[in-house]
Amino acid sequence: MRRRLFARWILSGLALILVALVAGPWVFQIYWAHRSSNPVRRGVVRARELGCFSCHGNLGTAGLKDPGGDNLEVPAWNGGMSMMYVQNDSDIQRYILDGSIPKVASPDPSTASGTPPKAEVAMPAFRSALRGSDLADLTAAFKVLAAMVSPPSGSPEERGFNQARTWGCFSCHGPNGSGGLPNPGSFAGFIPGWYGPDFHDTVRDRSEFDAWVREGRIARFESNPVAARFTARQRIQMPAYRRFSPGDLDDLWAYARWLEETDGGTRAGRDAKP
Repeated sequence: MRRRLFARWILSGLALILVALVAGPWVFQIYWAHRSSNPVRRGVVRARELGCFSCHGNLGTAGLKDPGGDNLEVPAWNGGMSMMYVQNDSDIQRYILDGSIPKVASPDPSTASGTPPKAEVAMPAFRSALRGSDLADLTAAFKVLAAMVSPPSGSPEERGFNQARTWGCFSCHGPNGSGGLPNPGSFAGFIPGWYGPDFHDTVRDRSEFDAWVREGRIARFESNPVAARFTARQRIQMPAYRRFSPGDLDDLWAYARWLEETDGGTRAGRDAKP
């Protein structure tokens, strides 16, 4: 009887170990994605799920042509087009919830701006489709993608932002460095952002940041067998930007610090109004 009980315990233990080995990486990556989440990252994902980019273009970069108007198209989120319709968070949220254009929601016949534009492609209302933090996340994502938030003009932070944009850093590290784009084979399963937990896990100080940018590698990872295995097998590898000067690195670091201080830029910028 004792032998049978002991055998059952052994089999149960082996089964648990097998389950842990199989499910462990999945569970870990789900945990890591939740831990490293931020409003901009969640907002971009939710906008894609809701079909926002079907009309406003991928990441809001190009509006769909409208067949019902004269030279009319769905406004892109970037390039300043959004400023014609929204000026602050309240405007953005009203547009999302009710599908209205705040400046023309109450037409005034005495002014040209009070006449709604003729359009066949109407902005739908998403009030009934939203849940939890969706509205706040979509607002944060829109502000970043629409360039309603930006570092102070002429500052090292702005120069760092412009460097990152010029070299295409956001293509891998997400809008304005929000992170979260897939990277199969990597430790967490995604490319880290430039602020938040995944950034701090990647670079612990300025010297590691400089090595990460200029050499595309960090000695701490290379000396750790587990970390080295994951960094070697991840599909998207960090390139080495050896042409960057010390001043360029200063500016990029300043931009990363600005992102940390402003929650990815969502608490600063031209509108600066909640």
